[in-house]
Amino acid sequence: MKQKLLILALLISFSAQAQNELDAFRYSNNSMFGTARSTALSGAMGSLGGDFSILSYNPAGLGMYQFTEITFSPSFSLNNTTSYNNKVILLDNGVQYTDKFDQDISGGTIGNFGYISSSTRDDDDWKRLNFGIGYNQLANYDKNIYINSLNNTSSLADNFLSFAQGNTINQLDAFFGEPAFWSYVIDLENNAVDTSTNEYLFDNGNYISLVNSNSVKRQTHQFNSSGNMGELVFSVATSFQEKIYLGATIGVPTFEYSEIINHREDNFSDTIQGLESFEFLQNLYAKGEGINLKIGGIIRVNDNIKIGASLHTPTVFTIQEEFRTVIQGNFADTSFTEYSPMNYFEYELTTPLKAIASISANINDNILVCADYELIDYSTSNLNVDNFRNEDGSEIFAVENNIIEYSYQKSENIRIGLEYKMNPFTLRTGYSRSSSALVESEDLLSENYSFGAGIDFGSYYFDLAYVLSQANDNYQMYSKQFIDSNDLAYTNHNVVITLGLRY
Repeated sequence: MKQKLLILALLISFSAQAQNELDAFRYSNNSMFGTARSTALSGAMGSLGGDFSILSYNPAGLGMYQFTEITFSPSFSLNNTTSYNNKVILLDNGVQYTDKFDQDISGGTIGNFGYISSSTRDDDDWKRLNFGIGYNQLANYDKNIYINSLNNTSSLADNFLSFAQGNTINQLDAFFGEPAFWSYVIDLENNAVDTSTNEYLFDNGNYISLVNSNSVKRQTHQFNSSGNMGELVFSVATSFQEKIYLGATIGVPTFEYSEIINHREDNFSDTIQGLESFEFLQNLYAKGEGINLKIGGIIRVNDNIKIGASLHTPTVFTIQEEFRTVIQGNFADTSFTEYSPMNYFEYELTTPLKAIASISANINDNILVCADYELIDYSTSNLNVDNFRNEDGSEIFAVENNIIEYSYQKSENIRIGLEYKMNPFTLRTGYSRSSSALVESEDLLSENYSFGAGIDFGSYYFDLAYVLSQANDNYQMYSKQFIDSNDLAYTNHNVVITLGLRY
């Protein structure tokens, strides 16, 4: 076994692993939350009024309020993730092995709460000036992924090795190469030591993995994420002759995101230097706050038809991240555990501009049909660090921003809702779909089917909604240079209850 030398840990920003294009997409992509009415209509709210969620869609709808309102919406969810490993391993006994695993996670949160103030002005044309303040949830990050499979072509150790090759010991990166080396998962090709100086004789950047990539091994991989994004909204709106409605919202989104990855490899059919198993732990915590502006207008074409349009400026986030890795190599009679330093990094993210066009129609006074078309160009997301550059003078996120520009594209989101009134009861349903943000994919990003009902007694009301969300994705355990991605299927069930008081 090699001797551990006293060397200074190489503390780096590690932007390639922690702050990347996936983060940019995660914090730019919002889910469907808010009030129960908005959820039941699948978010097709851009030309409607009388609902607090409109402040985060098209604030012009605030101008339709003719009363003061307080609203509160708790939300409850059950999320299922199914992982599929398409790689089939033929074992020595002739048995074919593959895997499929289901993981569930449930929880509750606040979908929204808010206060609307409506006042009448003396002006005959501009009669109304309304204000709104509150909170809308924008995204939920709770997710569990479990993969347990056999692999005879690669190992996570291959990934560690790629970080180490060509670097002397004191040049190893602090998060992968160095912990892998000192936990004995990788080693120098020739690890002879000068006993008089306790230094390696062949510290030349040539390393080997102690895991035979071509031997059968069990890989157990657990991914857990949690957190959410919510937005404080401050809105104002007015109406002109009850035909034209104009509004603006200042949004202050905040989020917390936590991610833990636990990867273990064991049951080696072939071993090098007695390595029996190893474990890799990666811990990421991020929080951020931002600001944006939403402006919109709605025109009442006639008593039955309204059209709307809104523009959401990019959100500028300031994000703080903490990142750490741990690697443990296990041998017959001992184990070696190495911790990376805790890396703290602060950066900015600018999300894409968002444009929404909307239309709604009343039929026979008791049927409402509404639809939204939303366009988001994810390729315009941008990562940035003020007053800080790489040693060669290049921008810190030059590579990541290029990946964003060429890997992401415009995403078109369509939302449709239907509402049937039978005073005091109302029935609702909706459908929404989002196209993929990736250039190489024509698949849907997600589909949502929603249902709901409400009862309105004038001074107070109660709404209930259920939404089924389905999406497909790929999960990369480690570099695609060494392993294919796993197919994932997400099925999310969400129930929202809204209690409202008017006066």
